[in-house]
Amino acid sequence: MIYPVMQQKRTSEYEYRYAKRGKKRAGRKPGVVVLFIIIIVLIGALYILFSGSPWKDGSANTQAVTGGQDSPAASGGQGSSAATGDGGAADANVDPGAADGGVSSLWYYDATRADRYDAFAAQNPDLSMDDVVWMVDVDLDVPPYTEQHAVPDPTSLSLLVNKHFNLPENYTPSDLVSIGNSMLRSDAADAMNQMISDAAAEGHKLWVQSGFRSYSVQTNLYNQYSARDGADVADTYSARPGNSEHQTGWAADLNTITDAFGQTPEGIWAAENCWKYGFILRYTEENTDVTLYRPEPWHMRYIGTDAAAEMHSLGFLSYEEYWVKYVEYSPSPVG
Repeated sequence: MIYPVMQQKRTSEYEYRYAKRGKKRAGRKPGVVVLFIIIIVLIGALYILFSGSPWKDGSANTQAVTGGQDSPAASGGQGSSAATGDGGAADANVDPGAADGGVSSLWYYDATRADRYDAFAAQNPDLSMDDVVWMVDVDLDVPPYTEQHAVPDPTSLSLLVNKHFNLPENYTPSDLVSIGNSMLRSDAADAMNQMISDAAAEGHKLWVQSGFRSYSVQTNLYNQYSARDGADVADTYSARPGNSEHQTGWAADLNTITDAFGQTPEGIWAAENCWKYGFILRYTEENTDVTLYRPEPWHMRYIGTDAAAEMHSLGFLSYEEYWVKYVEYSPSPVG
């Protein structure tokens, strides 16, 4: 079963266009060489037309960023730092005139996943090729929790933790510091304190309701919610142990943990300004079908000021998409 996914607005649609060539010029009899060329062209056109999957091409586009892995979905690899490159919207990098429809021009295309791209595209015909590729790259074609990939470097600022990528049970950050009644990693705490201070200067009171949570604490919370509401419902608002961003020390819940927070002056200010301090609003109404969690206007994830500014300027709706395109893979491969 393919899990439903977000259908994003894109600037252009793509069609596979094939044309038979070799039309003879009137009044001329082609020689042997000309006939040979025409035959080769016709064979090539027929091959393109009937060879099957347009995804089975472009294997050179599998180079990962330094610190990442060639096949994150297969191996669970993750980049250790944000990628460099000017990037931009991925659709602008597609060459729709190419024989494969332009898919091989996507730098995060992995030929080893061609069959998965095919299946996912068939299940979601309205998605662009760009969406199909990055969603499969981050395992959105697989039901949550069925295939878990261990995060290779739990200390990484740019790590991805979700229902497919998890942390080891014994991981606790070594640089946790107190912030209010909670704890965050040192860099995240410094950025959060600055954000709280700047918010206060504009008349908004912010505080950290919940920061770091250990594996055991998350186990207890999830078990309580699951016993009360059932696992299917609990999975929509609570992470299973090992799959919580709170265990990274990079995540913080602000103020009151209610949907209403997003409509308060504090919640609105935090959503509009958090990127300036290196935070992103991780779970939103727009990315629910990607994160597989209901919206949490109180949940902030620290990814650093450079990455947060890049996400903001490029208009990414989810960290999953950004992670595939600018962390695990690079539009300008390093080395």
